[in-house]
Amino acid sequence: FVVVSILNTRHQTPVAKRTVNPVYAAKDATFDYPLYLSLADKLGVVEFIVWDKDLMSKDYLGEVSLPLEDWFVDRANGTDRAFAFDDSGNQPFSINLDSTRANTHATGSVKVKLGFVSPNPAIPVDFHDVFSELVKRSRPSLVSAPPVLTFASC
Repeated sequence: FVVVSILNTRHQTPVAKRTVNPVYAAKDATFDYPLYLSLADKLGVVEFIVWDKDLMSKDYLGEVSLPLEDWFVDRANGTDRAFAFDDSGNQPFSINLDSTRANTHATGSVKVKLGFVSPNPAIPVDFHDVFSELVKRSRPSLVSAPPVLTFASC
């Protein structure tokens, strides 16, 4: 199963039995995370942690963290992905798993699809502008940094 986290909100897929390559139905693996511009500086990453659950235990298989600025960037060809979840150009993409645990070598990948959904479908939203503003607000500004005294000696 996969645990997906943004900020302090976590959702997980159901446990897929008798398979090492689970494929989840959209109803079981589509999660809504409300995003607010006022919290953009805290967004950070969307995190996917993959587990194997047996009768008696669960085993860590690996994880991946996708920084906000990479949510809609196709690194393979340097283009933006579609921003709207239901856009026909918004296709799932694979991300290789890593391991943060010394005793676990991660292999495999997760296939994900990210996208924005308007809170009110009757009102059109420019998701490119929304994403740009989220990224802008998530980065600390040097203008707002506290003043610092500097000293130099030769």
